[in-house]
Amino acid sequence: MSDSRLSRIETQWSMIQMANQAKHGGADKAQTELFERYAPAIRRYLRASLRNEEAAADVFQEFALRLVRGDFRNADRAKGRFRSMLKTALYRLMVDYHRRNQKQKKLGSGHDIETWNEPETMDQTSGVDDEFTLSWRQSLLDEAWNRLEQLQIETGKPYFTILKTRVDQPLMTTKQLHQFLTDSGASIPAENSFRVYLHRARKRFATILLDQVAQSLEHASRDDVEAELIELGLHHFCKPAFAGQP
Repeated sequence: MSDSRLSRIETQWSMIQMANQAKHGGADKAQTELFERYAPAIRRYLRASLRNEEAAADVFQEFALRLVRGDFRNADRAKGRFRSMLKTALYRLMVDYHRRNQKQKKLGSGHDIETWNEPETMDQTSGVDDEFTLSWRQSLLDEAWNRLEQLQIETGKPYFTILKTRVDQPLMTTKQLHQFLTDSGASIPAENSFRVYLHRARKRFATILLDQVAQSLEHASRDDVEAELIELGLHHFCKPAFAGQP
């Protein structure tokens, strides 16, 4: 994974910018893509943090409204991490939700969007930061599996079947894994090329996951991506994609 390749990856900041341009022809498409990509992580995080389905649904709808309305147009992409901006925005919305429910003075539209990138103090975020990181991490893994499965459908190569079974059956040797898949009726290569397919499947998955992380960073370098992977506990998944890279 070279810096030159990273520079060609479209970031989520670019999608946010397009999604918030009401007159832009691709705004609706960008909004839809952002919703489909991040809705699972956002909903998972809100449910875990609020511990109330109705409250989580209300805050999610408020987030969706603000995206459609263009409230993210001034979010500071110079901060670099789309994940941090999103977490802080959702945290602010949850704070506003609690305040409204407690019948305190209404805050209008809440905090200015320009301040949504500002770091919180530890006592404000320590209770929810881990929840968001876990939700974000799981969302990345789920999407990587989905894309690997789609790649298998498009190419006919059993990358998803082989790697998913490897993960589900960690105690099997490679030979046992091949026999297990053969007995299950899966369409897989002969034993003498099975290891090659397993290696390629790991590298494909790693590259997909790495690209997703790079998309969430602005002007990401190789070191930036590695640091983000380490923080998310995903670095070991991506080692095959870094292998052989300078």
